[in-house]
Amino acid sequence: MKRLTGMLATTLIAVATATAAFADDTAIRADLEKRLGDAVHFEVSNGKVTLEGKVDSVWDKNKAINEAMKVDGVVAVEDTLEIAHGENDKQVAEEVAKAVRRYPYYSIYDDVNIEVVDGNVMLDGRVTMPFKNDEIQRRVSKVMGVQSVSSSIQTLPTNIGDSKIRSALAYRIYGDPVFRDLASRVNPPIHIVVERGRVALTGAVRSEVEKRKAEHIARSTFGVFGVDNRLVVGS
Repeated sequence: MKRLTGMLATTLIAVATATAAFADDTAIRADLEKRLGDAVHFEVSNGKVTLEGKVDSVWDKNKAINEAMKVDGVVAVEDTLEIAHGENDKQVAEEVAKAVRRYPYYSIYDDVNIEVVDGNVMLDGRVTMPFKNDEIQRRVSKVMGVQSVSSSIQTLPTNIGDSKIRSALAYRIYGDPVFRDLASRVNPPIHIVVERGRVALTGAVRSEVEKRKAEHIARSTFGVFGVDNRLVVGS
């Protein structure tokens, strides 16, 4: 009789545990539906969440994973999400470039280069403030078709002399009659990257004459130690 009672108690504990697990999974599902909506499919079993389906970008994928991990009662998250591919790498690169140019703090004193291979985006270049690197990566990760984002963007050193050179060059280049019409553009095409007195001119110009003119202005500006003219004609 005692043995029978013990078996009955064990069974009741198992049932109670299973009921609690079922209740927890139900609560997890309800929370996930609120957090993820219809964008991501998921399965829940004993606190383990499996994310399924297709999303537009790596940002959407990471967001779904992070939201699932925030839910009370979740013990593990398995990611089987697939990121949609863009039409081709060229199209993805163009959209990434737009995302960078539209970043409000991306200025003529910054320069970001983009390479896309199989939807994987590699960024490099120079920016004037460290927060720009993080925010540019975040914006790029939201572009449809982006599978991953890696960055080797470096922050330019804070230097009063470099700041004066930047200001002087911007004033002289965009104040020159040859380039004056470019100054009013939302994204002026000539970028001025200054690092310890050395200047790199990047971006695009309309002719070889403009390319040489910009370099001449840079070389004749007080405080400039050297000029690397990377301007591209006709792009």
